[in-house]
Amino acid sequence: MKNLVKTFAIAGLLFASTVTAFAVDKDKDKLNKAVVENVVDAYINSTVKGDVEHVDDLFGKNFTQKFNTEYNQAPLSRESFIKQIKDQEGITFNCDADYQLVEKEGKYSLAKVTLNFANFKRTDYLTMIQDNNGWKITEVNSVYSEK
Repeated sequence: MKNLVKTFAIAGLLFASTVTAFAVDKDKDKLNKAVVENVVDAYINSTVKGDVEHVDDLFGKNFTQKFNTEYNQAPLSRESFIKQIKDQEGITFNCDADYQLVEKEGKYSLAKVTLNFANFKRTDYLTMIQDNNGWKITEVNSVYSEK
Protein backbone atom coordinates (compact mmCIF):
# COMPACT_ATOMS: atom_id res chain seq x y z
CA MET A 1 0.00 0.00 0.00
CA LYS A 2 2.85 2.42 0.84
CA ASN A 3 4.45 1.71 -2.54
CA LEU A 4 1.16 2.48 -4.29
CA VAL A 5 0.90 5.84 -2.49
CA LYS A 6 4.51 6.67 -3.39
CA THR A 7 3.87 5.73 -7.02
CA PHE A 8 0.82 7.98 -7.23
CA ALA A 9 2.71 10.81 -5.50
CA ILE A 10 5.59 10.55 -7.98
CA ALA A 11 3.18 10.33 -10.91
CA GLY A 12 1.38 13.44 -9.63
CA LEU A 13 4.62 15.37 -9.31
CA LEU A 14 5.72 14.36 -12.78
CA PHE A 15 2.36 15.38 -14.22
CA ALA A 16 2.44 18.75 -12.42
CA SER A 17 5.99 19.50 -13.56
CA THR A 18 5.16 18.53 -17.15
CA VAL A 19 2.10 20.80 -17.20
CA THR A 20 4.16 23.69 -15.82
CA ALA A 21 6.97 23.11 -18.30
CA PHE A 22 4.57 23.41 -21.24
CA ALA A 23 2.32 26.12 -19.83
CA VAL A 24 1.93 29.26 -21.91
CA ASP A 25 3.33 32.38 -20.28
CA LYS A 26 0.79 35.13 -21.02
CA ASP A 27 3.29 37.88 -20.12
CA LYS A 28 6.30 36.47 -22.00
CA ASP A 29 6.28 39.44 -24.38
CA LYS A 30 5.92 41.95 -21.55
CA LEU A 31 8.98 44.11 -20.99
CA ASN A 32 10.62 43.47 -17.62
CA LYS A 33 11.37 47.07 -16.63
CA ALA A 34 12.74 45.98 -13.26
CA VAL A 35 16.07 45.28 -14.98
CA VAL A 36 17.74 48.33 -16.51
CA GLU A 37 19.59 46.25 -19.13
CA ASN A 38 16.23 45.08 -20.53
CA VAL A 39 15.21 48.69 -21.05
CA VAL A 40 18.46 49.45 -22.90
CA ASP A 41 18.00 46.35 -25.08
CA ALA A 42 14.41 47.41 -25.85
CA TYR A 43 15.66 50.91 -26.74
CA ILE A 44 18.15 49.44 -29.22
CA ASN A 45 15.52 47.09 -30.65
CA SER A 46 13.08 49.94 -31.19
CA THR A 47 15.48 52.59 -32.54
CA VAL A 48 17.76 50.35 -34.63
CA LYS A 49 15.77 47.22 -35.45
CA GLY A 50 12.31 48.71 -36.00
CA ASP A 51 10.64 46.75 -33.19
CA VAL A 52 8.02 49.10 -31.74
CA GLU A 53 6.29 46.62 -29.42
CA HIS A 54 7.52 48.18 -26.15
CA VAL A 55 8.17 51.73 -27.28
CA ASP A 56 5.28 53.23 -25.26
CA ASP A 57 6.68 51.69 -22.05
CA LEU A 58 10.27 52.90 -22.38
CA PHE A 59 10.12 56.65 -21.92
CA GLY A 60 9.25 58.82 -18.94
CA LYS A 61 6.57 61.52 -19.10
CA ASN A 62 9.10 64.36 -19.39
CA PHE A 63 11.38 62.57 -21.87
CA THR A 64 13.48 64.60 -24.32
CA GLN A 65 16.03 63.71 -26.97
CA LYS A 66 18.77 66.27 -27.47
CA PHE A 67 21.20 66.43 -30.38
CA ASN A 68 24.73 67.60 -29.72
CA THR A 69 25.79 68.73 -33.18
CA GLU A 70 27.01 71.90 -34.81
CA TYR A 71 23.43 72.59 -35.92
CA ASN A 72 20.89 74.15 -33.59
CA GLN A 73 18.41 71.30 -33.67
CA ALA A 74 15.50 71.53 -31.27
CA PRO A 75 15.07 68.70 -28.77
CA LEU A 76 12.38 66.11 -29.45
CA SER A 77 9.56 65.59 -26.98
CA ARG A 78 8.38 62.17 -25.89
CA GLU A 79 5.46 62.25 -28.31
CA SER A 80 7.60 63.33 -31.28
CA PHE A 81 10.29 60.76 -30.53
CA ILE A 82 7.80 57.89 -30.19
CA LYS A 83 6.06 58.95 -33.41
CA GLN A 84 9.42 58.97 -35.20
CA ILE A 85 10.20 55.45 -33.95
CA LYS A 86 6.74 54.15 -34.88
CA ASP A 87 7.10 55.66 -38.37
CA GLN A 88 10.24 53.51 -38.77
CA GLU A 89 8.52 50.27 -37.71
CA GLY A 90 10.06 47.27 -39.43
CA ILE A 91 13.07 49.23 -40.71
CA THR A 92 16.43 47.89 -39.58
CA PHE A 93 19.41 50.23 -39.78
CA ASN A 94 22.65 48.92 -41.21
CA CYS A 95 24.86 49.46 -38.18
CA ASP A 96 26.49 47.64 -35.32
CA ALA A 97 24.98 48.45 -31.93
CA ASP A 98 26.62 48.01 -28.55
CA TYR A 99 26.12 49.47 -25.10
CA GLN A 100 27.69 49.73 -21.71
CA LEU A 101 26.32 50.91 -18.40
CA VAL A 102 28.38 53.90 -17.40
CA GLU A 103 26.70 54.43 -14.03
CA LYS A 104 24.16 52.47 -12.04
CA GLU A 105 23.56 53.73 -8.55
CA GLY A 106 20.30 53.35 -6.70
CA LYS A 107 17.45 54.57 -8.85
CA TYR A 108 19.69 56.28 -11.43
CA SER A 109 21.46 54.76 -14.40
CA LEU A 110 23.41 56.11 -17.37
CA ALA A 111 24.03 53.95 -20.44
CA LYS A 112 26.19 54.63 -23.47
CA VAL A 113 24.73 53.16 -26.67
CA THR A 114 27.11 53.19 -29.65
CA LEU A 115 25.79 52.81 -33.19
CA ASN A 116 28.54 52.27 -35.77
CA PHE A 117 27.38 53.10 -39.28
CA ALA A 118 29.58 52.88 -42.39
CA ASN A 119 30.55 56.57 -42.49
CA PHE A 120 29.76 57.87 -39.03
CA LYS A 121 29.17 56.91 -35.43
CA ARG A 122 26.23 57.92 -33.27
CA THR A 123 26.52 57.70 -29.51
CA ASP A 124 23.35 57.92 -27.45
CA TYR A 125 23.67 58.60 -23.75
CA LEU A 126 20.54 57.29 -22.01
CA THR A 127 19.60 58.75 -18.65
CA MET A 128 17.28 56.37 -16.80
CA ILE A 129 15.36 56.71 -13.56
CA GLN A 130 13.64 53.91 -11.66
CA ASP A 131 10.15 54.63 -10.34
CA ASN A 132 7.27 52.46 -9.10
CA ASN A 133 6.72 51.14 -12.66
CA GLY A 134 10.37 50.18 -13.26
CA TRP A 135 13.09 51.87 -15.27
CA LYS A 136 12.18 54.70 -17.65
CA ILE A 137 14.40 56.57 -20.08
CA THR A 138 14.11 60.26 -19.22
CA GLU A 139 16.65 61.72 -21.63
CA VAL A 140 18.70 60.73 -24.65
CA ASN A 141 21.66 62.86 -25.70
CA SER A 142 22.84 61.95 -29.21
CA VAL A 143 26.36 62.77 -30.36
CA TYR A 144 27.46 62.24 -33.97
CA SER A 145 31.04 61.85 -35.15
CA GLU A 146 32.65 61.08 -38.50
CA LYS A 147 34.86 58.06 -38.95
